[in-house]
Amino acid sequence: MVAELLALMLLRAQVAAMAAVLLVLLLRGPARSWIGARLAYRLWILVPAAVLASLFPSLSEALEAGAPAAPMGETHAITVLAAWMVGALVAAGIIVQQEVAFRRQARAGQAGPAVMGVLWPRIVLPCDFAERFDAEARRMVDLHERAHIQRGDPLANLAIAVGLALGWCNPLIHIGAVCARLDQELACDAQVLSLRPTLRKVYAEALVKAHAARTGSPLACFWAAHPLLLRVKLLAQPEPSEERHATGAVSIVGLAILTALVVWSVTPRGPMPPHFIWPGEVIEHQVDGINLPALRR
Repeated sequence: MVAELLALMLLRAQVAAMAAVLLVLLLRGPARSWIGARLAYRLWILVPAAVLASLFPSLSEALEAGAPAAPMGETHAITVLAAWMVGALVAAGIIVQQEVAFRRQARAGQAGPAVMGVLWPRIVLPCDFAERFDAEARRMVDLHERAHIQRGDPLANLAIAVGLALGWCNPLIHIGAVCARLDQELACDAQVLSLRPTLRKVYAEALVKAHAARTGSPLACFWAAHPLLLRVKLLAQPEPSEERHATGAVSIVGLAILTALVVWSVTPRGPMPPHFIWPGEVIEHQVDGINLPALRR
């Protein structure tokens, strides 16, 4: 029964993640135009909110309403969990392998500009950094990478990588991870340009030069992994007004709460857990409407 409940929780989480990713994919474009790239990136908080809500007992379970789901069977549930666990371990191994390869390139001066490391992030620069970038471009690159560290983006990348490993069998999780990383870079671009609004041309030129190298990892924050044309195009987008920014921030918090409530409300009822009989518990038996003498275990 435990394996069956775990398999049901896994299925719930995958479905909730798919629904939340679809919602964010629909909203991210209009949100970017209305409230700016920095707040639009925060829409991805809807995905963990939906997943966490799916793990709690649903509304139907709390009210004990509706028929419980048909039992999956202990053997079938164990098979599903084992297959998922093997896939998650393989996906995690691939992510670790990519990170090790990126660190090897960084030590050889063949990676970057990027931010590497989660707990102690540091800026990685290629060995030809001074030759490829002039003084103004180097300053913009430094601002961009420091903005990643200040915003906590390396930790967000770790969360995305964990989501990829746990949702390895979910295609929408992979699509969402790519789009979330793109939105992260757009948000970082917008933050840097809010500090240096007169240097948009210099920033665009630095982006073009940085895209000459396309090495990275799932945990690193690096420029070259994302569509250059879209990023340069969005550099001309003005910052939203303070009223829009405040309204957007409140709207995202409200949308995250609403998403969690909807997932909690519509999640179907799971199979009933077994009733454990403790020593000394009195059990009343009734057969054909006749109460039999109580038994004590």
